[in-house]
Amino acid sequence: MKKEDLPLAHAGMTSEIELQEQYFNEGKIFILQIESTLRCPQLCNYCYVGSKPDSPKGMSSEKIKELLDSAAKIEVRMIDWLGGDPLVRKDWYELCQYALELGLINNIWTSGIPLANPEIAKKVVEVTKNGFLSTHLDTLDPELYSQLHGGVGCDGNPDNIEQILKGIKNTISAGKDPESMVNCITYTSPLADGDAKGMISYMQEKFNIKTCLTLFNPVIHQNANKSWEPTIAQIEDAFAHRDLINYPDDPSCGAMDVSKFYCGTVVCITSKGWLTPCSVIRTEEFGNVNDEKLENLIEKKKNRLLFLDFRDPSKLPGNCSNCANNSFCFGCRSSAYYYEGDMLAADPKCYHFNQNKIKD
Repeated sequence: MKKEDLPLAHAGMTSEIELQEQYFNEGKIFILQIESTLRCPQLCNYCYVGSKPDSPKGMSSEKIKELLDSAAKIEVRMIDWLGGDPLVRKDWYELCQYALELGLINNIWTSGIPLANPEIAKKVVEVTKNGFLSTHLDTLDPELYSQLHGGVGCDGNPDNIEQILKGIKNTISAGKDPESMVNCITYTSPLADGDAKGMISYMQEKFNIKTCLTLFNPVIHQNANKSWEPTIAQIEDAFAHRDLINYPDDPSCGAMDVSKFYCGTVVCITSKGWLTPCSVIRTEEFGNVNDEKLENLIEKKKNRLLFLDFRDPSKLPGNCSNCANNSFCFGCRSSAYYYEGDMLAADPKCYHFNQNKIKD
């Protein structure tokens, strides 16, 4: 099997890697993310949208199908189903089937808890053919899990650990290739003493599943404990371990959880209909699909939305233009947005970045 066939190769988060890079070079959208609901049973204390079991359910089925029609029209290749947890939405299966009928590939980002139901796991495998599945489990330690989940001032339910592991096993048993799965970890300082690295190794060694390592940001995660922000040294330690375990033969994407080919070919529709360049960048500057067609909004703001003016390495800040990773990385745009106030600024959380280094 070639890397081209494996969705998680190179942290590109897609199969058809060569086509994704072609879309990147042509300034086209490869992936449309749809935040189909904000509801989620896991109660992560660092959740950037504050998801709860009774959060808003999201856009109507009709509106989401309209978005899928628009996606097919502009030759989008894949749909990332986001939440909350998209699998708690009653019509998730119907919506995924509709996407398949339009020739789109489904990727699903779930807490993993619903997959403990074998029937749900089986349906997920069916609708994510040629796509990937992401679960979210950041520790196997019940005490630490309780600290990180449950809502502000509440203990999380450590039984979720076994439920998520059961869900992963159900999904693999139903026929999902582990190379087409990923486990997402939000990297906080409580995980920096070894749990994050341990989970990265555990998922790779136990299930052959790679890790999507997402940085905790106290600006985004406003309700969380601000002391959970990892230091630059801790960030370097965790992300270097991810590269060693998951991508030992591939270029690094630095302190990003995905490559620039993913970030530069994706747009997101939030649960309220706002078009954004990233699910984590919560901005209203690109318009709302409840007011105007998706394809029209994209055409108006395409350069900034897809970072088209950020592609030339000679224009990158500091030492980025000379960085060994810049063939695969252009820094996390959400970190730049929240820490520097500009999506096109340098990524201040990248441990390779040197503001004062002059280009050779």
